Amino acid sequence: MNQKNIEQRSLVIGCIWLFAMGVAALTAYFSTRLEALFVDAYFTLITLTTGLLSIVISKISTQVSKRFPNGLFVLEPLYAFFQSLLTIVLLLISLMTVSSKAYQYFVYGHGQLLNIAPVIPYEIVMVSCQPELGPLHFSSYSLIKSPH
Repeated sequence: MNQKNIEQRSLVIGCIWLFAMGVAALTAYFSTRLEALFVDAYFTLITLTTGLLSIVISKISTQVSKRFPNGLFVLEPLYAFFQSLLTIVLLLISLMTVSSKAYQYFVYGHGQLLNIAPVIPYEIVMVSCQPELGPLHFSSYSLIKSPH
């Protein structure tokens, strides 16, 4: 297996995990309305979206043309820029929402009790997903480093 195939395989497997984590995070957010879960859910979805985009970039970045004789590797910094921009927008939206709720609470005394019951199963799922990814990344790294 060459390095490009290993990279694309790892990206696909990572996107599958991100999809499952995103669904779990959205479910937990919509049942609790906790802003921390909002950030977690949408950050995971941003990572999933940009992960899918990175699969496409990985496939086309080596294509050469007269305009790009060394390939379309210029797309990789653009990818990083747009991922960073989406993350900044997410954090600004979260900051505005949390600030508004804090203002409502401290000035007017309006607030709601937190429903944290769905958070516990969500965190168990998130923590249990992490150990499964370690061996996957280690095996991919071993394939890249092994002499052929």
